[in-house]
Amino acid sequence: MRPFSLYLHIPFCLHKCPYCDFNTYALASFPEKEYVSALLAELDYRTSLQEWRGRSVQSIYFGGGTPSLFTPASIRRIISVVSKTLPVEDDVEVSIEANPGTVSYDTLSGYYEAGINRLSLGAQSFNAEILRALGRMHTPAQTEEAVIAARNVGISNINIDIIYGAPSQSLADVQADLMEIGKLDPTHVSPYGLTIEKSTPFYTSYKKGVLRIPKEEIVIDMMQRITNELSGCGLQRYEISNYAKPGKEARHNMAYWNGDDYLGLGAGAHSFTARLGDGQTMFGRRWSNYALPQKYIEEASVQGSAQSWSETLDERGAIFEYFFLGLRKCKGVSISGFESKFHRTLKQSYPCALEMLLSEGLLSYQGDQLAMTERGFMIADSVIENFSEPELVVPKIEKAEVGVSDSLGNV
Repeated sequence: MRPFSLYLHIPFCLHKCPYCDFNTYALASFPEKEYVSALLAELDYRTSLQEWRGRSVQSIYFGGGTPSLFTPASIRRIISVVSKTLPVEDDVEVSIEANPGTVSYDTLSGYYEAGINRLSLGAQSFNAEILRALGRMHTPAQTEEAVIAARNVGISNINIDIIYGAPSQSLADVQADLMEIGKLDPTHVSPYGLTIEKSTPFYTSYKKGVLRIPKEEIVIDMMQRITNELSGCGLQRYEISNYAKPGKEARHNMAYWNGDDYLGLGAGAHSFTARLGDGQTMFGRRWSNYALPQKYIEEASVQGSAQSWSETLDERGAIFEYFFLGLRKCKGVSISGFESKFHRTLKQSYPCALEMLLSEGLLSYQGDQLAMTERGFMIADSVIENFSEPELVVPKIEKAEVGVSDSLGNV
């Protein structure tokens, strides 16, 4: 009966940014009422199943898309039904993503009254020219206004997203963004390096040589500057792309990185559980819903389930996820936790990879934790790739034999 996290995907946008490859749809109008009803129908179906029934909710996250396009009344209705359907922890974190240009004092006040206690603003930049290059519809002033309005209505836990490595962006531009963040004094900041994803307009422009992005060494300088400046503002890095004031780490995202169970509702939403209906444990099962909103509405409204795909993790997949998710955190992964879960020693499973990554200064031991160094974070994907498959087929060890000393030795 472990607590789980609840994600609700609202895929609608007024405009789709040219770098975005999320499951989002730009529409002049959208079926808000029908979509909310479908979400609640899916919630009713899922929570009737033994794997979710009666379990407490530790975090609720409205993501998208642009969830702030939905009215406070719709958000209130969803939160109210969740609270009546499942036990909700007293200190539950309830977040909503918002584009700065889509919120006002009145809407934020309505969200706060509905139960929202954390706001995540997609600022991306405080430079008007860079915002235009990114296809963003808001202005820098609207971000500042949204932060002020949120605090005035009672939402003090505020995250700001920014992008670095944007077209024609310089180190000075990033520094200017960081100065603006310092003035706004948020509790959390999520800096994301621009990734050129396939099937996006940015990818097409990049392949044609039209899109100019900063060189790799400049992007590395940007990353280092971000870490240094945010640290000076009291925001400590706790994950590759996340910085927070003490106690303000995103509980919902931590659930993903810790491998906790999460239930995703909505078009294209993903879910994960490490439990079977009869209470037995396994390496994990995940599934996702139909991506198209109309198809999702039709399926969820009629039968509750809108599941389109599912898979069960085998041991190899589960081991890789343990590192893929856990090494994103600054504190890394638990060595004894690995050995307890998979009944094999870490050192025997990855002898060559560990030796190489440690000697290169990309990983380090911190007591019972194996963590990426600052240098490792610079090439995180390459580091994590080394754990895609154990190097040796080693005998499993009994639980009683599992211990930190098995992996650490004299380190």
